[in-house]
Amino acid sequence: MDFFSQQDKARKNTGWLVFLFVLAVLSLVLLTNFLIGLTIWFMTQDETMSTGLSVIAQTDKNSIRNLFSWHNFALVSLGVGGAVVCAILYKWIQLSSGGKAVAESLGGHQIYPNTEDPDERQVLNVVEEMALASGMPVPPVYLLEHELGINAFAAGNNPADAVIGVTKGCIHQFKRDELQGVIAHEFSHILNGDMRLNLHLIALLHGIVFIGYVGEILMRSGSRNRRSDGRVAILGLSLLVIGWLGTFFGNLIKAAVSRQREYLADASAVQFTRDPEGISNALKLIGSHTYGTEIQSSHRSEISHMFFGQVVNRMSSLLATHPPLVDRIMRLDPNWDGNYLHRGASTRLKKIKAEQEKAREQKEQKKREMFQQAVITGAAVSAGIDPDTLFSGQTSLDDVRDAIDVIPDSLKLQAQDPLGAFALCCALLLHKENTLKDVQILAIEKAEVAGLKDMTLVLSSELDQLSKELRLPLIELLIPALKTLSPEQYVVLKRTLLLLIRADRKTDLFEWCLYQLIRHYLAGEFEPDKTRKPKFKEAKQLSDEYQIVLSVLARFGHEDDQTIERAFNRGAMSASLHTLRILPEEDCDLEAFYQAVNQLGNAYPLLKPRLLAGLRNCISQDGQITFIEKEIVASIAAVMDCPIPVFDELLRN
Repeated sequence: MDFFSQQDKARKNTGWLVFLFVLAVLSLVLLTNFLIGLTIWFMTQDETMSTGLSVIAQTDKNSIRNLFSWHNFALVSLGVGGAVVCAILYKWIQLSSGGKAVAESLGGHQIYPNTEDPDERQVLNVVEEMALASGMPVPPVYLLEHELGINAFAAGNNPADAVIGVTKGCIHQFKRDELQGVIAHEFSHILNGDMRLNLHLIALLHGIVFIGYVGEILMRSGSRNRRSDGRVAILGLSLLVIGWLGTFFGNLIKAAVSRQREYLADASAVQFTRDPEGISNALKLIGSHTYGTEIQSSHRSEISHMFFGQVVNRMSSLLATHPPLVDRIMRLDPNWDGNYLHRGASTRLKKIKAEQEKAREQKEQKKREMFQQAVITGAAVSAGIDPDTLFSGQTSLDDVRDAIDVIPDSLKLQAQDPLGAFALCCALLLHKENTLKDVQILAIEKAEVAGLKDMTLVLSSELDQLSKELRLPLIELLIPALKTLSPEQYVVLKRTLLLLIRADRKTDLFEWCLYQLIRHYLAGEFEPDKTRKPKFKEAKQLSDEYQIVLSVLARFGHEDDQTIERAFNRGAMSASLHTLRILPEEDCDLEAFYQAVNQLGNAYPLLKPRLLAGLRNCISQDGQITFIEKEIVASIAAVMDCPIPVFDELLRN
């Protein structure tokens, strides 16, 4: 699946959506002018009746002229347009905090990373695996505890502030592979760029619906106010009808945009999990479930297009935001016999026990395989053979699960706790040199966080035993716990990390990687939305920035001048920047490198894979990719808001 092309398509769909929206607003303006004019004419008829028949003809003439007056038309248009714009801005400000705002509006609460509930633990594990497999930050998971229907959603402005939402029915009914299929479906919405498109839909449609809200208020006000003689109520009824028409056509637009994206997300989920049976069985179970995918929240209509399934079980096919359940199943399982899956409470308990036993057996088998692999790897290193070539192959969710299992349980446990996650960040930055380490410990003490210093020192000794290859997965596992910090604690975290990095008055590449990953993934939670709009369609527009980044990478990962130049040239050619020349070593300034990476984030989605392909070819020139090279490119990808299924290919030897 070409996720970059799908992001570009989603961006174009946003443009098409804006066009349709402007057309709808213009139509509403015309209708509003017409109905307000009729209302004014109706009101003036009552007044003329009281003045006598002699002036009726003249009054009718004036009323008709006023009905089509350009002055009145401009005033009404300005009023309607201003009201719509204000309503959109209000809703957009509400949604600016990202997926968290959407989840909380539906009554969801965050499942904390250190939960001990088995169902909640399972969904967190599945989300972690999916995030690491796609190279994304691990998003927080929100539970809609009062929703018995089986449903899920992904919401946010970008991967950094995305959240996954699941209903109580979802985590209680699904087996692990079915839950994995549904979560993969939601992750594909993140990677395909659908989330931001969905938020645009919510904000724009709120502007259209707002006219109806005003009409409803006026109608109620007029019906209670006897002095108005029903005139205000008539005006309110007119606006209510306009708002209803706007809502109807707005929902048509929403349904048309949403249905095709759902088919794409189903197909992407199969690509992620390599298991069409998981998501197809999830859909078959939904078909037999008492509550289906229904959502009870009062906000369900405006967010209906963001869910895994139709939020109202009985919905006209014209306004349905999702394809029919049967069609979705048939696309995934062409041989389906038409029978849905039925699962009772006893069946569910049996499947939980079976899955737990299977997981224990798999873990023991993996330990045996890892021991054998370690023996082979040691022999390969002794023989001068690159061990990566012995175990190269397609990255899968099983590989990701293996990587998570290798991380010691004590570190994973601390990664699920806010204080433990804070301490792990500090421990990863501690210097080996005692003088610098003492300076850093003083900086940790200045944070005035109880227990932080002692925990950092304990974890530091454990991290010394951790393979460098596992630092990146560990950092990504910290994100959900760090997102539970308060805004004040987040400020302390940022300040402390900067003090630790600057202890030696310079920033090395690993320190930059860690800080960029943490800051970028947490900014969506604690800082105002600063989502960048794409600016650069062609690589040559970013040639200066790319030259700096490529020069630093080439010099960092290679030793002799000839290999360095070959690595640079290979990367430049891959990005179609044939005239670039490597910068002298004295010009490879890390500060310039950091600024250049930020600028690369302004590239259009279709340009990003070419730029990343150049980085891949550069770092793999010598036939091997080191752990720090992987971390650097992962950090660059994070700053670029780059979906990482391509990054899987990028890091493959």
